[in-house]
Amino acid sequence: MRRLLTLCMYAAICGIAVAQESPHLVVGITIDQLRTDFLESFSSLYGEDGFKRLLHNGQIYKNVSYPFKHISKASAAATIVTGTSPYTHGIVADGWINRKNLLFENCVEDRTIAGYNTQVGSSPNKLLVSTIGDEIKLATEGKGLVYSIATDQLISVLSAGHAADWALWIDENTGNWAGTKYYGERPPYWVSPLEFEERSLAEKGSNNTRVTRAANYCLTSGTCGADHITDFLSLNYDAGKTANADIDKIRQTYVDLDTEIAKLLQTIERTVGIDKTLIYLTSTGYTESPTLLQTINHRIPTQEFNMSRCMALLNMYLVALHGKGNYVEAYFDNHIYIDKKLLEEKKLKTQDILQECENFLYQFDGIQEVYTSTQLLQGAWSPQQNLIRNGYHRKHSGDIIIEIAPGCTLEDSGNGKTKIWRTSWIDFPLIFYGYKLEAKQEETPKSIEYVAPTVARYARIRAPNGCEER
Repeated sequence: MRRLLTLCMYAAICGIAVAQESPHLVVGITIDQLRTDFLESFSSLYGEDGFKRLLHNGQIYKNVSYPFKHISKASAAATIVTGTSPYTHGIVADGWINRKNLLFENCVEDRTIAGYNTQVGSSPNKLLVSTIGDEIKLATEGKGLVYSIATDQLISVLSAGHAADWALWIDENTGNWAGTKYYGERPPYWVSPLEFEERSLAEKGSNNTRVTRAANYCLTSGTCGADHITDFLSLNYDAGKTANADIDKIRQTYVDLDTEIAKLLQTIERTVGIDKTLIYLTSTGYTESPTLLQTINHRIPTQEFNMSRCMALLNMYLVALHGKGNYVEAYFDNHIYIDKKLLEEKKLKTQDILQECENFLYQFDGIQEVYTSTQLLQGAWSPQQNLIRNGYHRKHSGDIIIEIAPGCTLEDSGNGKTKIWRTSWIDFPLIFYGYKLEAKQEETPKSIEYVAPTVARYARIRAPNGCEER
């Protein structure tokens, strides 16, 4: 009888151990510019092992959104791995104006030098909270491996987080693989055979193909996912700017992506096992092409808003009210930076000046809304303002944020780029797959902030320290 009880207790303990097992590997797949409508439109052309495998067997969340406006690839990537918005994690855009020198600064890049690992100064230091990868490192006392492979530098570094083993991306200038010494003096050993193979190829293939190739080396030549300690591999693909692309090109892009996803899943199944791997796939948002409405003549109301002209008039208005001075220090995108030192010298209250600017800006055609830092720091008073507030950060955002009218083209925004404004919703998917998950589809609205705490729950680690989503 005692032996029977002992065996029962042993079985119960083993059962608890099995129940508490965490995935050996977490694979986070982000696809820049991915759209649900395109993903579904070309489904008849997909094989059975790529997108269809995820759509038929995964947990699909159809009603997903970002909790802020003006999504960029950097702010999106940071939000996915931190589980919080730019108001907390600090990455409000791909870059912003540095208030100290009034120059544009990249959200991950501090300085550059020549040679391999070109972006030696690239770091996630401007990301102000922890990430999924960081929490895996903390929970495993540094034993869990964390790698990030991307077509884009910003996404690679931000997805890797602060404590990663390596971040790898394709340099847009040279076309070669690049990294940063922030994570160590040398890349992991699986990078060298990857580069050796590509040097021997007549054609390296598309950037998406190269990301899959790098992931294959990471999984087969390295130790990623090889033991019971949870590792994290972040992968980024690109669905391309498709607004004005020929439909055949759009179709081919998604068919090629399907092929890459299929190859990736096959590698995971062969090396780690799908049942031991937690996979999520989502989009880093969609950016409208500035030439879309210029190429279509359907009498849709459009107009242009020239930022530099507006800023010159705003400064002239403030000079007329308060005397000479360069009150508008700088502007970038839809952010306006006011000279706080000048206001102090003239003994002017910032709140009063911002109110005057708001009243003046509302007179311009093309401006839909004006938000001041004073308003945003006091808290949101409407769903629309809450979205603006979530995308704001006091260190990196301007003192005034303007909302351009839908369909309006923003000219001369301070970065040499033209931008078209839309407020319409563009659907994108969130799919979880693998690790003992059952297939289901859910219509309940979910924030993309849901990804990080979900991964943390399955990996049995603490959620990132800025994460408030459950």
